[in-house]
Formats: sequence, structure tokens, C-alpha cells
Amino acid sequence: MALGSGTSGGILAPLLILGGAAGCLAGHWLPGTPGFWAMIGMAAIMSGAMRAPLTGALFAVELTGHFAALPVAIAASAGAYAVSVLVMRRSILTEKIARRGRHILQEYTVDPLEFLQAAEIMTRDPATLPGSQSIPETIRFFEEEADHRSYPVVDAAGRLLGLVSRSDALRWQVERREGTGTLGDALSDASQPTAFPQTPIRAVADLMVETGVGRIPIVAPEDRRVVGILSRHDLLKARNLRRRAEHERATAPFLGGGGEARGGE
Repeated sequence: MALGSGTSGGILAPLLILGGAAGCLAGHWLPGTPGFWAMIGMAAIMSGAMRAPLTGALFAVELTGHFAALPVAIAASAGAYAVSVLVMRRSILTEKIARRGRHILQEYTVDPLEFLQAAEIMTRDPATLPGSQSIPETIRFFEEEADHRSYPVVDAAGRLLGLVSRSDALRWQVERREGTGTLGDALSDASQPTAFPQTPIRAVADLMVETGVGRIPIVAPEDRRVVGILSRHDLLKARNLRRRAEHERATAPFLGGGGEARGGE
């Protein structure tokens, strides 16, 4: 009643009372004493509602001192937990938060940015520009042919020299650069943030925030040869994959893709 009305209130004591009462009633038709089944009911309802099967079972037997009933309490708690996961989208602990529009994952999970590496989501063999290309040619390239906002600049062996962007080309155009200056000369003193294929993408995301660069070249650690590039869009894909998997898992059981799916959006 407290949860449904939106007011604040404890959940532990009401859960134990409801579970104990339900177990006591069922105990009149089950083998054993009603008191035994009241304890089992307390463990089961606590485990199912709070998604904590071991906590529910241990709490009930420790509270009552009937440690011999631990195997039955664990079995009931596991069954209640399984039913709860299948028919409920979240635990009672996060229900009030979810009603305010902040949906919590069913379980605490590792951030995908923490365990994925750059090599797993980067764009391999990206388009590059040669360091020998002249600045006028680069300006013309960004005006007529460029598909991206920036490109890695490499030498003849494919090693990274820097990153040239559309804003660089516009700046050079405004400055009216002429002559035979090359990209290699223009970028030789530039400090270019890079990452390795084994770098966690969380570190790459932090690098983007710190430097303001939206595309980070991924280079081989032994010779700085460009093997890929990682963009903000790639980072969003990593998060979206985890979000989609959690959403499908939350709405699939017994729903058949119906109207309940809107809760995960």
C-alpha cells in the first residue's frame, strides 16, 4: 500500500509479514507445521521481491534459528527468484525509481566501455591521406570528395603523421596557402592523440573528452602504423548493443513483443 501510494516506507517488515502469513495459510495443507511454512514463505517472498535468493534464505533461518530448514529455504528462495525474474521487469527496490522515469537494469552489470577494447569496435583499414599530398590538393579534396570530417595522414610506410580535418582545410583556404607545402610538413609538429588496439574504449572515450577530437586513430604499438580509427559513433554503438540486449531480455518473457515493451524505452 505504501509503495502503490507513492509515499515512503520500509519494505523489509511488510515483506516478511506477507510471506509469513501466506506460508502459514499454505501450511494447513502442506506436510509439517504452519510455523515451518511461515518461515519458508518469509524467505521466498523476500528473495523474489528483492531479487536476493541467498539473502532471503539465510536471513529467514538466522532470524528464527532453524538452521536445519536451510535446504528447503534455499529451494523456495531459488524458485521465487526464478518466477520473479520471468514475470517482473525489475525488483521492488528499484520500482519507485522506475516510476519516475529512470529505468534501472535488472542486474548490476559492467559498463561495456570498461571491458571492450578498441580493436573490437574500431573501423579497420580506414581511409587515409598521404603525407606527401600538397595543401592545395587537400583543400580541393575536402571540397569535392571527402566523406568524413577528418582523415589520418600517413607516410609511405603507413605510419601516422597526424590527423587533418575539414576545419584545417578551411583555415588553410582562408590563409590562402600556396606553393608546394605538404601535409607531412604542416602536421609534423602537431600533437595527435592516439590509442592502441588493446586500449579499453573507456580510455578512448576519456581521450575524446579531454582533447575534443572526435576520431581517434588506432595505431600498432610497434611501428605506429594506422590499423583503424575509432569515432564517437562507434562508442555509441557499444552502449546501444548492451541497451538493446537488456531491453529484449526485459520484455521477451510472456510478453510476445506487446505493449509492455514501451517501458524499456
